[in-house]
Amino acid sequence: MTLYRAELRELAAQALVGRTFAGEKVFTARSWPTTKPELPVVYLQVPDDQATSNGRNAPDFTRVATLALRGIVAPGTPGKCQLQLEAFAEQIELALMTDVALQSAITQVTEIRTSITVSSEGADHVGELQMLLGLEYIEEFPAAGTPLVEIDGTMSANGNSDFADFSVNTLQETS
Repeated sequence: MTLYRAELRELAAQALVGRTFAGEKVFTARSWPTTKPELPVVYLQVPDDQATSNGRNAPDFTRVATLALRGIVAPGTPGKCQLQLEAFAEQIELALMTDVALQSAITQVTEIRTSITVSSEGADHVGELQMLLGLEYIEEFPAAGTPLVEIDGTMSANGNSDFADFSVNTLQETS
């Protein structure tokens, strides 16, 4: 069984492949270090997932998984970095918000936070985009125990048990 948040991460990665400056360089299971020829690149992970109970009944939760994206570019000058990062952010957001598979797997995107930084510390100017999206979904857990298959009962009115009987058969799944 795969965690649903991991499935959401993979859906997001699929939504980005070929739709941004990064092209096919969209990674979900890779260490961070990259070299300039590999840029631009996008990394995705889900570092946080919060669940809120939907009540005291069956165990189900409204969850918000935080999808964290990190995009890195090195187009040359600090000005080019800034402009490419802004366009990169727009491409990523558009790809994720219009992807039918991802959007149908969640109930809503609760938030989008984007930050952009340009570093000129080394010989190359490197720009980094960080984007956090809250992906809300409902998670239900199956009830434990023997499945209910039938309900039988008797109703009475003012002590008269001859009033009515009832029986309800529940639907059973067929395999």
